Amino acid sequence: MRYEDIYNLSRKYSPPKVDLRCAKILDDYGNDTYAKLIVNHNSPDEVKREEFDYYGWVYPFMEPKDLLFYLYAIVIEYENDRELDSIDSFMYSMDREIDNLKKILTDNEKQTLIEAFKLIWEIGRDDWTDWYQCKNLQKLISISVK
Repeated sequence: MRYEDIYNLSRKYSPPKVDLRCAKILDDYGNDTYAKLIVNHNSPDEVKREEFDYYGWVYPFMEPKDLLFYLYAIVIEYENDRELDSIDSFMYSMDREIDNLKKILTDNEKQTLIEAFKLIWEIGRDDWTDWYQCKNLQKLISISVK
């Protein structure tokens, strides 16, 4: 399995309390009109690209541990296609939560989180992902985007 440490970190937070569909419903004030695609995410390897595409900008409505659950799937899909539209929403949400997440992670898990974001950086740099707005993630992996 590729990125086993990232997978294990994500799996630790399985299943998500607020999945992609639930986040969309929260975004729409409880209305499920635009949340027709049913998802069933019990482990990070069950998340599909079409689900990311359908529920693109929902990450602000997830809890921090749910973001960790989706980390592995985001890394895999982003590596497969840098034009993953939902990457920026995911990054903005992780940037907002990163300091709180670091407080609940072990040292090894923190290192895995760092490696995951270094990988996202290496895949697309700031050409494909809006790192400029993510000052906390820049600090996390010791980069500076101007």
